[in-house]
Amino acid sequence: MNRTTARYQRVLAAVGDVVSRIPDDRWNAPSPCTRWTTLHVLGHLVDGQHQIATLITGQGPREPLKDPAAAVGGDPASTWAATTRHMDGLLAAVDPAAVVPSHHGDVTVEAVLGTAVIEPLIHAWDLAQAADLAVSLDEEAVTTCLAVVAPMAEQFAATGMYAPARAARINAAPQQQLLALLGRGTG
Repeated sequence: MNRTTARYQRVLAAVGDVVSRIPDDRWNAPSPCTRWTTLHVLGHLVDGQHQIATLITGQGPREPLKDPAAAVGGDPASTWAATTRHMDGLLAAVDPAAVVPSHHGDVTVEAVLGTAVIEPLIHAWDLAQAADLAVSLDEEAVTTCLAVVAPMAEQFAATGMYAPARAARINAAPQQQLLALLGRGTG
């Protein structure tokens, strides 16, 4: 397994760690994502993995669900565990060098995973915040995403999917720097 695929699997597993610790009474709590509850964030991640699955298997891009919470059944932790198992199977079977159609033309599976890792990485933090849990994000994934996001923070905010960048403390750790660049509190 190559480094990008292994990183992606670690980040998915880290989401699972957060999900397994979310108390039942926190699934409807507000999240750092405007107008989304904890359940919406998890549904967005589940749906996102279905989108990544279609990309890395060469089926091309598909549109996200309009109601992300609809992607989660009655047992959020089980839904995420099944999603992760499905992705682990796909990741073990696909060739990272395979070229697949994407929203941005033909790219390698490795490129898809390298870009897509930011979603589960950042949303693991969002889930933890909504449930009032501590989380340390995967250091390699943070460092990799930070290198991409830092010069483009304004462009990320311009998509409307991320809040405008916030100032990070001087000498902030990479996790806090990345969160601040994506408009999240650095708590």
